[in-house]
Amino acid sequence: MLFLKSTSIARILSLNDMIEAIEDTLKEIALGRGFELPRRRIHHPNRMILGILPGSVHGAMGAYIQTDLDRRIHHENVMLFSVESGEPLILFQDCSINEYRTGAAGAIGTKYLARADACRVAVLGSAVHAETQLKAVAAVRKLTEAWVFSPTPTRRQAFAEKMEREIEIPVHAVENAEDALANADIVITATNSRTPVFDGNQLTDGMHITSIANGDKTRTRQELDDATMRRAEPIFVTSKETVCVNESDIFRAVRDRIISWERVHEISGLLLGEVAGRSDDRQITLFKLQGTGIMDVAIGLKAYERLKDSGLAQQL
Repeated sequence: MLFLKSTSIARILSLNDMIEAIEDTLKEIALGRGFELPRRRIHHPNRMILGILPGSVHGAMGAYIQTDLDRRIHHENVMLFSVESGEPLILFQDCSINEYRTGAAGAIGTKYLARADACRVAVLGSAVHAETQLKAVAAVRKLTEAWVFSPTPTRRQAFAEKMEREIEIPVHAVENAEDALANADIVITATNSRTPVFDGNQLTDGMHITSIANGDKTRTRQELDDATMRRAEPIFVTSKETVCVNESDIFRAVRDRIISWERVHEISGLLLGEVAGRSDDRQITLFKLQGTGIMDVAIGLKAYERLKDSGLAQQL
């Protein structure tokens, strides 16, 4: 088997490679040829977490395996096995697959749900997932301007300067979420917030929202308020099963009768044309993204095909 450690997946695959891999995998799920299970976590008394997300697609099976202690200790592993032989193929350790696969999935939501003329982005959050979300959206839409807000001024300013260099558009650090949303067509929320990060009443008609924080029954996350949930139509998720098992914000909104399941669809159905997406430029669309293990397997498999004869990965 191969072993790759602390090498960003972005050195092996382009963002377009990853977006293509995730889009193909979501279609495979809808066609019954991709298999996944919801995230499972073990929470230890010392606050250390073990998280596992399994999946299988295109002859590979494996899992994303995370260990985390309040982000002070954090490791991400993706391990792949052959469906035919059961033999291990490759282990990736701390190769940023999670951040990039989530960004790629978010870009697919924007690609298919944002208005055709959407080109201005509000980003709420300034950590690595906010970066990969914005870079991935820039790969599927011709962006003209972006605004970022996060609570720490130095972090949002650093984010704005870095992203402006990387995606080559003006990126402005602003002092509140309202200012970030004021001129945007696309809204990205990439935080670990337990409380809503903007007022849904401030959304303007025609916006698209991608929200990535989900949490679980023991680590609650709530980036979106009730007003956003009520105004969004249609609402897409990655996996209804994952939403229900983890009791994340969409689940709670249905439970509390803010929305109904009839308004919530899996994005894989949209990609196959089984479910309608945006039908009106005035609609506020929402992709409530759940990262799943099959996405990590898909990215890992594509990277494995590039790596196996390259000499870049260690042979164990």
